[in-house]
Amino acid sequence: MDQFRRNPVLWLIVLGAILVYSVLEGGLLGEKKDEQGMGGPSTLVAGVDIGGPFELVDQTGKTVTNADFAGKMMLVYFGFTYCPDICPAELLIMGQAVDLLGDKAADVVPIFITVDPKRDPPDKMKDYVAAFHPRLVGLTGNEAQVSAAAKAYRVFYRYVPEKEGGELGDDYRVDHTGYIYLMDRSGLYVAHFVHGQSAEIIAAGIKKHL
Repeated sequence: MDQFRRNPVLWLIVLGAILVYSVLEGGLLGEKKDEQGMGGPSTLVAGVDIGGPFELVDQTGKTVTNADFAGKMMLVYFGFTYCPDICPAELLIMGQAVDLLGDKAADVVPIFITVDPKRDPPDKMKDYVAAFHPRLVGLTGNEAQVSAAAKAYRVFYRYVPEKEGGELGDDYRVDHTGYIYLMDRSGLYVAHFVHGQSAEIIAAGIKKHL
């Protein structure tokens, strides 16, 4: 503890890290997480927003913004097409969850935003999202656009060389935050879902806010 007494700034860094972790885990988002691990309704916690304006390019090459989804709920996941396992599994579950909504499915837009725009141009995204759900929207853009969207959603990502200490090259992985975010009809955060939750749990969580 002596190092904290000597350096108050260190306390601020630690407290900041705890706050960010708590926000993303849902523990401070208006209500405690329920047994299914979903955060409660809120969009602003101690000055920290989740979600916001973005401008990206969809799988058809069309420029879209958050305004294009106004009036619909958004189910948003950040990942990349070269992801070997987790991203495909989460996108499959997202599609299944939307289907479980039945006649309410039209009110929810499943969205996949790449954090690897260099390797995920629109044509690549088009083929990729079609494999998971016919209504899944794939969004990409330039580095600045993707970085801005990730920042708005408090999504962390970084490029990691295949070989430790090596050049980045073309064969690399992307470490990234793996939450599925549920945004309301006006684009505000209402809940998130964590890796490993079933389509049934996600569908039930969405129905609470439809």
